Amino acid sequence: MADLTEGQREAADAYARELAAFADALHILHVDRGAPSYREIATAAGTAGRMALSSSAISEAISGKRLPSMDFTLELVRQLVGPDQGMRDQWRERWKRVKLHQRQASAYRKQSGTRNKIGEGLEQPLSGGDQEVLPAARVEAERIVKDAQAEAESIIEAARIQAEEMTASATQMLLDATERGTIPVAARLQMREHCRIALVGPPGSGKGTQSLFLGKLLEVPVLHIGELFRINISGHTKLGRKAFRYMNRGELVPDEVTLGMLESRLRDPDTRHGFVLDGFPRNLDQAVAVDELLTRTSENIDAALNFEVGRDESFKRLVGRRICKNDSSHVAHIMLKPPRKPDICDICGGPLYLRDDDSRKVIAVRWEVWKAQSESVVQKYGAERRLVTVSGTGTVSSVTERAMSALNAYFG
Repeated sequence: MADLTEGQREAADAYARELAAFADALHILHVDRGAPSYREIATAAGTAGRMALSSSAISEAISGKRLPSMDFTLELVRQLVGPDQGMRDQWRERWKRVKLHQRQASAYRKQSGTRNKIGEGLEQPLSGGDQEVLPAARVEAERIVKDAQAEAESIIEAARIQAEEMTASATQMLLDATERGTIPVAARLQMREHCRIALVGPPGSGKGTQSLFLGKLLEVPVLHIGELFRINISGHTKLGRKAFRYMNRGELVPDEVTLGMLESRLRDPDTRHGFVLDGFPRNLDQAVAVDELLTRTSENIDAALNFEVGRDESFKRLVGRRICKNDSSHVAHIMLKPPRKPDICDICGGPLYLRDDDSRKVIAVRWEVWKAQSESVVQKYGAERRLVTVSGTGTVSSVTERAMSALNAYFG
């Protein structure tokens, strides 16, 4: 195959980024809605009779292996969130943006005389919903799809037959898997009496993002130290008032105050079977103090999950991050998840901004602090054989799956 030109590489990279962001958003939506099995989603769609969704096609869409049709996407979203017109409109626009990048990349390949890979021809034929795509690349893209469709037709049919067979035999496969002891990873971890996980890793390693998914999959609460501070301060608790006085003077909050908030939270019944601890401990003294705190109730951190990322990757993630002023949980990224309109939140329309602690200068300081203080926490858990290390590089869904598999292997 001929070498790609700079324009071809840029178009291909742009499409890959958009598809990965699209798949990550589907993955987040799936987890937020309780992570129903693909078979359950496919069965519900079949019962509704609007459009057939196969388990294998859902898996490919959520893992980012291919871009499904617009109709498929909208039906999948409908099955996850219900008939929410606003959500459907949001996903229609998201799909159109990815489709435009895909067709621009295909047009570059066609113009250069390079042949489309078979995998790129595995799209479904253009449907009525697909016709809503922006017209700029539509004519050329339709011609490319038609050229590839003849070659891919038999492959598509074989894949559909295989998907139907897999769905029909899903019950038997589950029974067989149970007998062999290979039930799904999340279900196996949920069967443990308790699962207490502390997240560690350098700035920008994805701890905050992964904590949400791990908490849902393990069915345990996420204990984020920043959230404990907000709850105690807004609730005017004794510890909250004490913390506020230190913060108001620009001083660090003493560890005993933070540990007091954590101890109070651990008395809540939802932590009985475990938790995911994010944002603490940050140094060796705090790690020892957490162990002592849990020992008083005959508990301990079962595993420290360490997300490894390089310094360059950390800078790229944090410097490009933009936070919505209306809601800090609404996050965009100028490269990895760019907003449709510059500096405007896709979700609520609020203004996006770069946090002060996401500037290059502050990130460099945070890395030095991590090397000086937090790295010893990783070493402590490693020496005690309680450390589980995974790569934090890749899509959100791939890192989640990697972490769950590593925890499953660790617990045995």
